Amino acid sequence: MSKNNSLKILLFVSTTMTFVLGVFAPFYTLYVVKLGGDIYSAGLSWAAFSIVSGVLMLSFTVWETSVKDKKILYATGYFLRAVVFCMYIFVSSISELILVQILLGISFALSNPAFDALFMKHTDRNKEIAEWGGWEGFTAIATGCAAVVGGYAIENYGFISIFSIMALISLGLGIYLITLPKDIL
Repeated sequence: MSKNNSLKILLFVSTTMTFVLGVFAPFYTLYVVKLGGDIYSAGLSWAAFSIVSGVLMLSFTVWETSVKDKKILYATGYFLRAVVFCMYIFVSSISELILVQILLGISFALSNPAFDALFMKHTDRNKEIAEWGGWEGFTAIATGCAAVVGGYAIENYGFISIFSIMALISLGLGIYLITLPKDIL
């Protein structure tokens, strides 16, 4: 498979996950309030996710670099996200939410650097701006579309339905990545 086909697969998987996250992210504070929290609780729990994600990305770099099949790291992050999305259904307190957000941070620390390494590996020389720009463009469009879909879906079907669908898609993406032949990614 050519580099372009590999990039198309990476763009598809990444854009799909961006859409999945974008269905929920703009409405995160509403979810926190529904749990009995407030704006501060939303900020605190989001900070737990972001800080854990960043610290672990910095901490995992040597280990992740030594992993030969980056696709495994990428898929593992998506499998963990599927678990996190299911856990959102059962969260009943802000302290539980913070623990779930920490797991989400771990999933990002596993998958995001692996995605970057795979994307870079398959980027064509002298086409870096076009290929990275394509990724940026697709993910921005996916985020915008997801916000509209998420707003409608959460209002009409509730958070539990959304979390269930997010988990299934994340699981499906992880399985898809794992089953790709090694020479593709």
